[in-house]
Amino acid sequence: MSLRRFPVALLMISSLLILFLMPLAAPRHALALSNDAITITSQSNSVQFPDAITFNVSASDAASTFVSATIVVDLYGAQGAETHALPITGSLHTLRLTWKENTTGNSFLPPGSPVNYYWQFSDKAGDTFNQSLQQITTIDTRFNWQHLSQGLLQVNWYYRSLDFGQAILSQASANIQRISNTLGGGLLHAINLWVYETDADFHGSLPPSAYEWVGGVAFPSLDEASIVVVGLSDDTLVRDMPHELTHLVFHQLIENGEHGGVFVPTWFDEGLAVYNQLYHEPGMTSRFQQALATDSLLRLNDISNGFPANADKAYLAYAQSWNLLAYMYSTFGQPKMARLIKDMNNPQNDFDQDLTQALGLDEIHLENQWRLHLNQPGVLLPDQVTPTPQVKQKPIAQASSFSGDRSWVLIVLGAVLVVFSLACLIALFASLSRRRVGATLVVARPPTTCQYPATCMRAPLYTRPGIDEPPGVPPQDAPALPPRRQYPQE
Repeated sequence: MSLRRFPVALLMISSLLILFLMPLAAPRHALALSNDAITITSQSNSVQFPDAITFNVSASDAASTFVSATIVVDLYGAQGAETHALPITGSLHTLRLTWKENTTGNSFLPPGSPVNYYWQFSDKAGDTFNQSLQQITTIDTRFNWQHLSQGLLQVNWYYRSLDFGQAILSQASANIQRISNTLGGGLLHAINLWVYETDADFHGSLPPSAYEWVGGVAFPSLDEASIVVVGLSDDTLVRDMPHELTHLVFHQLIENGEHGGVFVPTWFDEGLAVYNQLYHEPGMTSRFQQALATDSLLRLNDISNGFPANADKAYLAYAQSWNLLAYMYSTFGQPKMARLIKDMNNPQNDFDQDLTQALGLDEIHLENQWRLHLNQPGVLLPDQVTPTPQVKQKPIAQASSFSGDRSWVLIVLGAVLVVFSLACLIALFASLSRRRVGATLVVARPPTTCQYPATCMRAPLYTRPGIDEPPGVPPQDAPALPPRRQYPQE
């Protein structure tokens, strides 16, 4: 290095030293601004299902002493997060705290519920600490669960062999495939199926307000379902399992519609689930036949926001919802039903609009048509039955309009003049021919081939299917109705 370049090199070295030493020369209060003085040294939580969740935390403050400590807990389904202040006694640089969150009564959390929480601390020096959001998932801790997975499905069971779990997984997977084919789509997110061994174990996992006759439950917003299976030959495997799995698949397919506020009637939701069962107890069919015999079917608007608490009426609600869904599938076909479910994923339309768009009629006309099919009194007056609401189509642009364009008058006048001129010429030549030949021309009228003489008088300018055809002639583009299937028999 030359002597001339030495001052430059010295300046560069000095600058690097200043940059290196600046952090060491910073005032001490800069550390406090970064909240590094307060730290969480350990934390844990434990679920005591169904009673409580316990949160434990240890924290230290290297610069000052603690003056406050709080935990913010947000329970699934609760009305917002709750902040709980924990007392601090004395001037402490370290803390060990415990908070026990009650989950009984109205705060009950079904297995699989997410719980969000975080800790907050402040010290005498004015520094604060806000922990990043933490999340745990509740579980029924009364049992030691075993787990198996296939694709997006996980099954959970206890006290029984691995072979039992594998049999449940295989059957549940086959059910999901069959249900997906019926609904027109499959699972989009992972789901959990919890298999309880006894009714008592199962009912211990339900909210306090659950009806005693409930034999299975699904929580679509949690992607969780629970059933009771005593053994591999149990009817619940062909009844309750496909029923609850249908709820999970269906609600995943319409989740955007649900988040957008689309209302799904209970009769459709439950009817779809019963329709996908592989077994229906004879009592359900008997209860439905009894309602038919006494003209006592429930109105759809009475079972749209939930089913009755009364066990007998609830049973009828399930039975007739099943029959209605079976009627819809047999009458409109699986492709149109799959389109209906797909349309329900759109938050822009309500359920009536989805029905009209996919099937061509709204709920009240559907109910009326179904009841008449069962030889039951209708729910509409005769003048309300037709026409049923139709999906609005965009108007088709036309090149010309007879009502707005009067150029056709000139065309007609021109045609009349041409025809008149030709007629005059023909008459002139005919007169000359008769004079030459002196013969008489006889014109025979061709036999009519029109089936409906009244319509042969004129041809309409345009035809509208079902309006301008002769009486008794069906529209050419009218769809053929599929054969109606009878109510499923046991």
